[in-house]
Amino acid sequence: MIGVGTFTVNDEMRRLVNVVLDSGRISYGPLSREFEAEFAAIHECKFGVLSNSGTSSLQVALQAMKDLYGWRDGDEIITQSVTFVATVNVVLHNRLKPVLVDIDECYGLNPELLEAAITEKTRAVIPVHLFGQPCNMQAIAPIARKYGLYILEDSCETMFASHRGRISWGDVACYSLYVAHLLTAGVGGIATTNDPDLVIKMRSLVNHGRDGIYLSIDDDDGLSGERLKEVVQRRFNFESVGHSYRVTELEAALALGQLDGWREMIRQRQENADYLTAELSDLEGHGWLTLPHTRRGTESARMMYPVVADTDKWALCGHLEGHGVETREMLRLTDQPAYRGLWRPEDYPMAEWVNKHGIYCGCHQGLTRADLDQIVDAFYSYGWGT
Repeated sequence: MIGVGTFTVNDEMRRLVNVVLDSGRISYGPLSREFEAEFAAIHECKFGVLSNSGTSSLQVALQAMKDLYGWRDGDEIITQSVTFVATVNVVLHNRLKPVLVDIDECYGLNPELLEAAITEKTRAVIPVHLFGQPCNMQAIAPIARKYGLYILEDSCETMFASHRGRISWGDVACYSLYVAHLLTAGVGGIATTNDPDLVIKMRSLVNHGRDGIYLSIDDDDGLSGERLKEVVQRRFNFESVGHSYRVTELEAALALGQLDGWREMIRQRQENADYLTAELSDLEGHGWLTLPHTRRGTESARMMYPVVADTDKWALCGHLEGHGVETREMLRLTDQPAYRGLWRPEDYPMAEWVNKHGIYCGCHQGLTRADLDQIVDAFYSYGWGT
């Protein structure tokens, strides 16, 4: 089966994992700090905060904003009508109200619809950079600034990709290291920001809401006298209702060991996606498939290859899977049973179109030309137009 994701172990990953095992320490430590700093710098930020998932990073980022900025239960957070359920779940878990805006033709939050969704209770916008491509942040960010809204970028499906020459547009961005993502550590997430207050708060929330004076076993090293006494007395103080969202040095080792190869990984994904688009273009020309396109001035990390089919998506999925091509549906949200009564799916026509007809397959760096040709042949052998 040609999978939607891949995981390949390189020599540096093996070396760093052995460094951790030989050290006798697997709790948050030097490799975690190194990965945080390097990943944040690549993404144009000063700080990074690791957690055990992209969802956890979103949860603590939103909770930190709510706590620091004095938001109230029921305040509104705008996000988009097509995304993974985690985006909405973290809003609900923080006792805030999700407000949806429909997507544009590249599956990002449609900035033309954003202003109409803003009310006096709106506090932030969560644009979701789906399938490896950033939203139209050049249009979204000025609207958010106009109304004094914070921006939390859900970038769990996108890394290393710029829009209009920039990667970082918001107050915080959150990324995932989960299986089948871009950098794969098994589990893990990271939030990046330039705000030191948010860093302190998020790091505390990842560690049960602990006093920031002691968040790592290194934080009392080399101390003596009154300073050591203060740390000892405060290290089991908890200032917030936090979470056990910590990550280990093993995940950091796996992620750090892949980081130097990110450019080649993205190049291969882009090359594979371009090949699929060229080979499948006849199906789009006949109106049978809508292929993924990149918005102007934007890079795509090509986390996966999404298509919208003018046919029954389950029949197409069954056909592709029967021909050895793994598929997923395109992040259906508005008609999920868990959200029944929160909104009306028919109010989001672009989302309804994706819900009914959208699927994706892989375009990752682990695919060979033979794999890509098998994907192409599987699409063409479907009974289009019959």
